[in-house]
Amino acid sequence: MLKVLPAVGAIAVATALLLPTASLASTASTMSDEAIQTASVSYADLNLADQHGAGLLQGRIKSAAQQLCGTARPVELDVIKANQTCMLGAVASAQPAFNQAVAAARRGSVTVIQGASLIVTAPIR
Repeated sequence: MLKVLPAVGAIAVATALLLPTASLASTASTMSDEAIQTASVSYADLNLADQHGAGLLQGRIKSAAQQLCGTARPVELDVIKANQTCMLGAVASAQPAFNQAVAAARRGSVTVIQGASLIVTAPIR
C-alpha cells in the first residue's frame, strides 16, 4: 500500500504537467475578424535539446489542439473534415514557437524559466 501512494501521486503530477490548459478568448484574430480560442502549453519541464523532449512537446501541442477543436462523431463527415482542418491549423499555429524553442535549446542559448510555454490557437466554433 505504501508503494501505491507515491505511484498515484506521480501519475497525478505527470497528468497535470501533460494536460495543457485551454483558456477561451473572444478576441479577433489578426488574420480576420474570426474569434479565436487559445491554449497555453508548458514546456518548462522538458529538455527540448533531445528528440524525446521535443516529441513530448509535439504531443502536448496536439493534445491542446484536440481540446480546442473537439472531436467529431465518425458518421458526421462534414464535421470530421471541419475538425481535421481545425486540428491542422491549431497544430500549425504553434509550430513557429516550437521550432524556435527547440532550436534555441539545441544551441544551448536559452534558459528555460518555470513559465516557459507556447500558445496554440483555433477558431471558436
